[in-house]
Amino acid sequence: MNAAGATIASLAVVPMRLRFHEPFAVTSGVRTHLETVLVRLTASDGTVGWGEASPDEGVTGESPTACVEALGGVLAEAVTGRGVDDVDALGSSIDDLADGAGPAARAAVDIAVHDAAARRRGLPLWRFLEDRIVAGGGTRAGRNHLQVSRVVSMDDPEVMAVRAATHVRDGFSTVKLKVGDPHDWRRDVERVVVVRAAVGPDVGIKVDVNQGWRTAEVAVPAVAAMAESRPLFVEQPVDRRDLAGLAEIRRQVPRVPIMADEAVGSAEDLGRIVALGAADVINLKVMRLGGLRAAIAADAVAAAAGIRSQIGTMIESSIGSAAGLHLATALANVAFVEMGGPLMLAEDPGDLGRCYRGETVTLPDRPGLGVTLGHHSDSHDRSRHWWRERS
Repeated sequence: MNAAGATIASLAVVPMRLRFHEPFAVTSGVRTHLETVLVRLTASDGTVGWGEASPDEGVTGESPTACVEALGGVLAEAVTGRGVDDVDALGSSIDDLADGAGPAARAAVDIAVHDAAARRRGLPLWRFLEDRIVAGGGTRAGRNHLQVSRVVSMDDPEVMAVRAATHVRDGFSTVKLKVGDPHDWRRDVERVVVVRAAVGPDVGIKVDVNQGWRTAEVAVPAVAAMAESRPLFVEQPVDRRDLAGLAEIRRQVPRVPIMADEAVGSAEDLGRIVALGAADVINLKVMRLGGLRAAIAADAVAAAAGIRSQIGTMIESSIGSAAGLHLATALANVAFVEMGGPLMLAEDPGDLGRCYRGETVTLPDRPGLGVTLGHHSDSHDRSRHWWRERS
């Protein structure tokens, strides 16, 4: 560990606009770029920690502009001058002093704090997190690598089938299909059926509706019609506020597991899901929950209820993706992992992509996040920013 008593000296905020390899379509629209915000935390001893906010107004309730304002304002004020090693005290400070900051902005600071604290201890972030989980009475996961799935954006069934089959040839044993046609759920069923025929019986298929069917009245027949294609689960088929609807789908179509995604914004939300029996699996997203501490707390609630977790993504660059992968490595209750942002981005400020070999991800054993930052163009003036920082 570096000099005792190091404090947080500054937060630097860097908004970025990163291009996807190809347009990414979900029920809410088509994206060609990722609007994200990086955070560089510098401690008084020179230690640097990096974080990322990847907001979505429909999920986290924030815009990139709102994240930049919160990170440069109330969140910077909440942590500057405070000890960098006590992540719990810093988390409490953010909770107490940064009222109004959205979850993605909070997550960026939380990730940067954990990165810096792990680096000061000379530990990769997953080990730092796992040690804290075990010290709190949790279970050591004992993982040294992860398997991730590839996402297929919503398109014509035949196009999705070709993309899914390509991912399988590239070494992925699980694909995630984006569906959620608000006008024709039968078209979504066709998408799943055609993909299943293309990839064969042994490939895992996740189906993500992103709330597109809205109500249980629509979702029940859609999920039932997909049962023959044996999806691993159907994710968030109804509006995130309709927990009773999720529970009704589980009751009427018990053959198909249901995952809660957008419905999980806090450990309290998860408690309500458990009470209603509304999900078989939950999707934990660091950006939506507000950071690694909050995600660990939510997973503990799920594990106590016998519900497995997935570590999901809002699509982040190497920084946010690395944080999610370290979290997944540390949590014994995690059954599924996504975090494929670096595979989807044609532009990425970091080099996490080098850790992917087909579906297998092996995190580096360097302290902290273990990502090397290079360069990328700024989202506003297209000028070049160059970094050579270990994160």
